Amino acid sequence: MTLCARLEIVTFTLVAVVLACTYGLKIDLSRLAFQRPSLFSKRTDSGCYGNPCEASKPFLCRDSPKCVALKYVCDGTWDCEGGFDEDPAVCNAASRPSFDDLLFFVQNQRKWMIPELFNGADPELVAHALSVANDMQDLSDQVGMTQENVDRLHKAFEAAVEGDERPLLDMGMSERSWHEVQYVLQQLLDSGFKL
Repeated sequence: MTLCARLEIVTFTLVAVVLACTYGLKIDLSRLAFQRPSLFSKRTDSGCYGNPCEASKPFLCRDSPKCVALKYVCDGTWDCEGGFDEDPAVCNAASRPSFDDLLFFVQNQRKWMIPELFNGADPELVAHALSVANDMQDLSDQVGMTQENVDRLHKAFEAAVEGDERPLLDMGMSERSWHEVQYVLQQLLDSGFKL
């Protein structure tokens, strides 16, 4: 590789790092560990972070640089301009299983769940929608579900509440998945998801 090509690669990398930090992205150099383990094997707290808020007020308002303590988020009073801290999607996400947990769940059940319940939608979209949607109509709109998908999902929730796995087995769920599916659907209902 010529010196000019190496300089271009180094320049491009530096520009990417600066832009990433400027826009609040955290750079995880541990992914480069396979090339130089001694340099990147330990993670440190140095680097750039996207949330400029202090630990006692970690919630960053969307439209202003104001930071809010978590006890004031979803408390019925607007602390952010425009009420972002009281946004229903924010409050739903706060009481639901995490996006990562929902994504893991949807990906584990994707073979039957995505085509039967979510019209073939991307698992990340489904997990996000499950974490923020108010009700079945909101979920359907976010994911692009058909009426048949909505009806099946409604049956799935009813089956979870009643403790009857047969409707889900008919949809293609494996028997060993029943307890996980029932648990997650019940968590969604317990967090305020409305059928």
